[in-house]
Amino acid sequence: KKSTVNAKKGIFGMGHSARQTGGAFSVLRSQLLLFNFAMALGVRQITKFAKEASKVQSMERAFNTLSGGVEGSSKALRSLKVATNNTMSEFDLFQQANNAMILGVSKNSDEMAEMFDMAQRLGNALGKNTKESVESLITGIGRQSRLMLDNIGIMIKAEDAYKSYADKLKKSVESLTDAEKKQAFLNATINSAKEAVAGLGIETENSQMEFDRLTASIDDATASIGKGLQDSILPMVEI
Repeated sequence: KKSTVNAKKGIFGMGHSARQTGGAFSVLRSQLLLFNFAMALGVRQITKFAKEASKVQSMERAFNTLSGGVEGSSKALRSLKVATNNTMSEFDLFQQANNAMILGVSKNSDEMAEMFDMAQRLGNALGKNTKESVESLITGIGRQSRLMLDNIGIMIKAEDAYKSYADKLKKSVESLTDAEKKQAFLNATINSAKEAVAGLGIETENSQMEFDRLTASIDDATASIGKGLQDSILPMVEI
């Protein structure tokens, strides 16, 4: 009986060892395939892919820090992708989200998603791509730039916005702080954007959205390939 048990253990051990060996060969095969793919691309192309991946990772790290951790940032990123109908690359989403948080334009991911959605719809109505439209709205609010907001059809008079907010606070325009003026401009812009979007009717797919989605997919694929090259090829090269 002992010999039978030992024999079984030996067989199971061989099976486990074979599985481990098979797994190792599978990993090695994947790495070799990726290495061959990288060599076919050439050094210049490898460098380009790796740089794109590094740029995305840098933006993502800043996004994670500003949004309060990886778990919260993952949820926020998903919301932004849905809001923009996947028409912005992850790099562009991270960049504009970071911009919104640094400029104090948005307090949370829900507000940000609503802003990105409105910007996309307004820009789309004027034949502008999503990236430019979101940048116009976020920077326009953050810098109180009427010119940037004009790009997506939002017309704001700062003086009127200040007067309206001052009346609400029961104080004079002259006594408004910089923070209060910024909030006044933000409120006026969001209200104007909501009115403009309401006049557009139901959102429908069009060629501009399809083109933006394709461009975003290509950019994300480039960064993803670059990440794979960074993780698998660069360590091999260093060795």
